Amino acid sequence: MSKPNFSQMSQQELQEYILSHRSDEDAVHEAVLRIQSQGTTVSSEEFIDIVKQRTGKRSQQ
Repeated sequence: MSKPNFSQMSQQELQEYILSHRSDEDAVHEAVLRIQSQGTTVSSEEFIDIVKQRTGKRSQQ
């Protein structure tokens, strides 16, 4: 099975993918690169917390 093209995913799609595939280091790496390109740095634990918070807020709306 081939991996999805993470660079073509929207931010929301990537976040949801990571929540479903937490051990996929390539997906997490893509997300970290996006965060760094915005001038933000966070630990991997902080990143997962951010994804959970943002995804949870969207599903509750």
